[in-house]
Amino acid sequence: MLLMSLIPEPMEMLDNRNISNKHNNPNNERDKSDLEKRSLRNYSDVTSSSILGFGKLVYHPEKLLALKNGRTSFPITATLSLGNYCNHGCLWCSTAYFREAEATQINYQKLSSWLERATKRGLRGIGYVGNGEPLAFKAFDEIAYDASKLNLSQGIFTNGYLIDRYIETLSQNFTYVRVSLDAGSKEVHSALHEVRPEHFDKILENISKLLSRRKGHSPTIGIQFATHQRNINDLEQCAKICSEIGVDYLSIKPVFDRGSVKDKIEKNSLTLEQYEAGYAKALAYENEHFKIYFRPQQAISENSEQNMLMYKKCHAAQFGVNVYENGDITGCGPHHIKVGDLDTDLVKLEENIKSLANKLDLKNCPAGCRYHALNYQLHKILNSEQFADVEHINLI
Repeated sequence: MLLMSLIPEPMEMLDNRNISNKHNNPNNERDKSDLEKRSLRNYSDVTSSSILGFGKLVYHPEKLLALKNGRTSFPITATLSLGNYCNHGCLWCSTAYFREAEATQINYQKLSSWLERATKRGLRGIGYVGNGEPLAFKAFDEIAYDASKLNLSQGIFTNGYLIDRYIETLSQNFTYVRVSLDAGSKEVHSALHEVRPEHFDKILENISKLLSRRKGHSPTIGIQFATHQRNINDLEQCAKICSEIGVDYLSIKPVFDRGSVKDKIEKNSLTLEQYEAGYAKALAYENEHFKIYFRPQQAISENSEQNMLMYKKCHAAQFGVNVYENGDITGCGPHHIKVGDLDTDLVKLEENIKSLANKLDLKNCPAGCRYHALNYQLHKILNSEQFADVEHINLI
């Protein structure tokens, strides 16, 4: 009963963020000329068929049918925040202010029990991201082993410095490891991550060790480059390093205007043209075994300081939830709107997640949300008649 008090009545729109004056269009209204200007009428996700995209929805038809028929279903994935402490101090960290108070960590026993129950309901994978460095969690080995026994796919975002502590765990039990490097030199890395210059070489050494221990191409190992005017000149060198050491991909994204941006570092001022120029230089190092991914819509959205929405509802929570170190479960990371906790009955959790889609106020979503591509795919599935003639959906 207490949980339900957290979920407003169906007609009420959740709006837990102040509308910033930076929004050019706070009501998210779009006219035809604006859509054409942003090429949204012909929007396509260039990464949809890659390992970073949402074309993989095709492997979960039961979830799509549940959504289309208005039924509840348990999310496919859960993003886990194991603790709020971190050994790096990235100047643009989106979760910097979650670490200003005392250090906290998730209750291992509760999380382990929840994963077991959730797997029986339909959970298929977990990603370690959250408010701190996942590999700094003391029980990381234990929770990864528990997840492996449940046959859950596992992935991790890490700054890479502590990889050498968990080479066996990562190489044997993980589907992917993605390292936030954000630089092609120790000088830039040191300045932007607020660490000693020798961290850069240690991280590259750790990546090489992990590459040497994996079986075939598992886990997939990638590098993330959050791009800003302070490091875009390092992008080409980063791509060169990635190609030489043998990682599988480099993912290029903008530094978004959130977290400690405008406090520890100036706002990202890069234009789409500058991103594309940097991307073009990096592409020179792409080959059969090394791919480079860039989502233009993220850069456009961040540069224009507003989202590019062709849909009125966000259904992302029905496919993935966020579990935080205090035990809270949210259906949206940026909005931090609670739908339950590690003790919530899972049937009730599913109901709360389904209900959330009708209440999220999309005008307050941050620019460049990674789930924009997911929601666009779902929008097409739920409104297929709008795309029937243009995309020849009936196999003709």
